[in-house]
Amino acid sequence: MLPLRSAPRLARLCLLLLAFAGAPLAAGAEEVAVARGHLPVTGGSEASGAVFFLAAADEAGAVAVGAAHSFDLERLAAVGEVEFRRAADGGRVGLSSRFFSQPGRAFHEPGASLRDDYLVFALELRPRDIRILEPATQPLRKGERVRIYGIPSDGRKAQAEIGGSVARVLDSRVEIDLDGPADLRGWGGSPVVRADDGRVAGLLQAAWPTADTLRVGIGPIDGVVAGIRKPLDGGLGRPFSAFAAPGTPAGSPSLVAAPRAATRAARPSAPAPSAGRSSPVRAVPAASHGKLRVRIEHPANDSVVGNAGGAFIAGRALALSGDMKRFDVMLVIDTSGSTSQPTGVDVDGNGVVGTPRLGALGGLLDLGSTDPGDSILAAEIAAARRLLSGLDPRSTRVGLVTFAGEPVESDPGFFGAAPRVRRAAVTEESLTPDYVRVQRALDRVRQRGPRGMTHMAAGVDRATIELLGLTGAVSKPDPASEKIVLFFTDGAPTLPYQGFESDNVRAVLRAAQRASRAGVRIHSFAIGPEALAGPISTVEMAAITEGAFTPVRHPGLLVHVVEGVSFANIRNVEVRNLTKNEDAFQVRTNADGSWNALVPMAAGKNRIQVTAEASDGSRASQTLLLHYAPDAEGPFVPRELVTKRNELLEARLVEIRRGRIEIERAAAEETRRELALEIERERAAAHERADRQRKQLDLQLDPEDKAEDGD
Repeated sequence: MLPLRSAPRLARLCLLLLAFAGAPLAAGAEEVAVARGHLPVTGGSEASGAVFFLAAADEAGAVAVGAAHSFDLERLAAVGEVEFRRAADGGRVGLSSRFFSQPGRAFHEPGASLRDDYLVFALELRPRDIRILEPATQPLRKGERVRIYGIPSDGRKAQAEIGGSVARVLDSRVEIDLDGPADLRGWGGSPVVRADDGRVAGLLQAAWPTADTLRVGIGPIDGVVAGIRKPLDGGLGRPFSAFAAPGTPAGSPSLVAAPRAATRAARPSAPAPSAGRSSPVRAVPAASHGKLRVRIEHPANDSVVGNAGGAFIAGRALALSGDMKRFDVMLVIDTSGSTSQPTGVDVDGNGVVGTPRLGALGGLLDLGSTDPGDSILAAEIAAARRLLSGLDPRSTRVGLVTFAGEPVESDPGFFGAAPRVRRAAVTEESLTPDYVRVQRALDRVRQRGPRGMTHMAAGVDRATIELLGLTGAVSKPDPASEKIVLFFTDGAPTLPYQGFESDNVRAVLRAAQRASRAGVRIHSFAIGPEALAGPISTVEMAAITEGAFTPVRHPGLLVHVVEGVSFANIRNVEVRNLTKNEDAFQVRTNADGSWNALVPMAAGKNRIQVTAEASDGSRASQTLLLHYAPDAEGPFVPRELVTKRNELLEARLVEIRRGRIEIERAAAEETRRELALEIERERAAAHERADRQRKQLDLQLDPEDKAEDGD
């Protein structure tokens, strides 16, 4: 057993939480009680430690609690906020930008203990879709049974649970022997609850093997409770940046990812075109497509709204000729063996960053990533999910194709004949407005994993067949739709002619020409150094079809890069209440030109103006008349727009609370300054009065007093 006083070695165990091979964990609790912290940084999702939620006398009704050693204070200060998400589905359960109480210290720091190793986060809103726990009121006793809730390292379940018995109780820590072996990677800060009443007794901090089992050390919950009783700034909390080391740049542009929602401009300007025949993100300039159109689809003109938080408005904007278009979008994903490589970031948010797994022959055999959830394939799937979350099923159907390919021996007697391939490209899901079906197809692809070589031409052809409804397609064609392919690959084509690079490239170009003749536009993404070392196939397939080629040097950036994709040629949408002369609280614009906004309202009539800007700088506007009546029921919101409305409302609530907290903090600071000035004024006045009194009373010490004073 490792002595707890061996700080350096124990610190390493703490950071890894000791991967201990063995039987799987017991089934998870009925209600999820633990989440993972995620920092909104570039390069993909940067996961931190586990947290749980305690009831607190805070406006949000709860605080989030995690281990200090699992979070980097400088990192928190730089990004400014942290999201808390459930594992498996990635659902957000909370958001924080402040510490509720004074941060604790990692237990391996000089003079610290497990009892000191905690952080208490103030929440912007009450946690949702997660269990809020209560702290234990009595300390644990030797032999008492406990349960530990944590997040499985494979990220496939939201929660796992393992039992144990208290082996040792000290003032600064409690030691527990687990019932069996367990993989505790990423469990730092997980809640340890009493088996009899389910109250939190402590935080999981470290683990080490004993002769018979795995022993863990926990920090008693009374340390956290003592901290919560001393809230910062009267319960307002203080920003993370207040606790960073001197010189740490808060909100550093090198760390902070581009926001997904903006007050006035929902999408940044397009990047400057790169060398070559196509731009890096945008599709063909709008000038070649005719008139810019913008349409307000919800609510109807002259409607009555009553939401005090703002009116929800949604619509579409397109820089295309003719009527408003429908889109058919085929996601084409590379699942070849090379996509098993790690991205270098925590894509699946399980707290473990995958690294290259090397096999035999002195490490020459490449076996992919130690965490498949952080592979290039996982990044492709995450990017596809991000795209789906922004599209509008009323106007956009989505399908899924995967491609790889496996060569077989050529027929006997035909020396030099091209090898045959089998199942080089597969339609995982036909074109559908039901995005849940596409999500399930992505799940199947993730579970199946990477395999085979890279047959790009087959992927292009399969997508074209589905979009046009040709022989062999499983999709129903829509002759009037705009047909789009989003093509993801991490390499160069190695099939159908194994070993003949130029022939494989020609096969891709021929497939792209077939797609172009059918009116299909391909937006290609070359992911990683290998794809960019020989990018001719991805560059030319986009150029031939008048699509966009996007280089993604760092695979972990892919999820953020796709947020800049627009196949509707729309750069920006602005929404303004002309009556109040105020911009919308929130505006979001999506790849297919759909947009939604939350707009401030004045009593009575409100004239709302929506202005769209195309990639070429042209602008078009549409106006809407709404009547605001407090507490009115308001127009019915279609089911497909409810989630988008709720996202805007939540973002607005966070914005309001943060603004109010800053106002209250500023007011409190002003009060403190005024009080300090008043004290100084009173102190100076008191000294002046004392001087006057001294003169008036002619206070002098008698000789005897002086003598006594000198004794």
